[in-house]
Amino acid sequence: MAEPIRKANSPMIAARMGRGRKRTLRRDWESAKVNVMREALLAKFRQHDDLRALLLGTGEAKIIEHTERDDYWGDGRGKNMLGRLLMEVRAKLREEA
Repeated sequence: MAEPIRKANSPMIAARMGRGRKRTLRRDWESAKVNVMREALLAKFRQHDDLRALLLGTGEAKIIEHTERDDYWGDGRGKNMLGRLLMEVRAKLREEA
C-alpha cells in the first residue's frame, strides 16, 4: 500500500498521493500520526547537517507552520502540530549535541 508512494518521482507527487483518500489509512492513524511525524522529523534532521543547523539556528523562537488550509499540522485554527514537533525535535537535537 505504501510502496507506490515511496516510489513516486518527486516528494510533491508522494504528498499528493498520501493526501488522496483512494487509499485507506491505517486503522490507528489518528492515534499514531504524531509519533510517525516525530520519527520522520528526527530522521530528517539527524541525516541532514545543513537542515539541522537551520533548525538549531532558530534558537528559542516559537516555530509556526502558517497555513490556512491545515487546522491540525498548521496554525489554521490553533493546533500547529508541525511547529510544536519541530520545537520538540530542536530540543532533542540540542540534548544529543
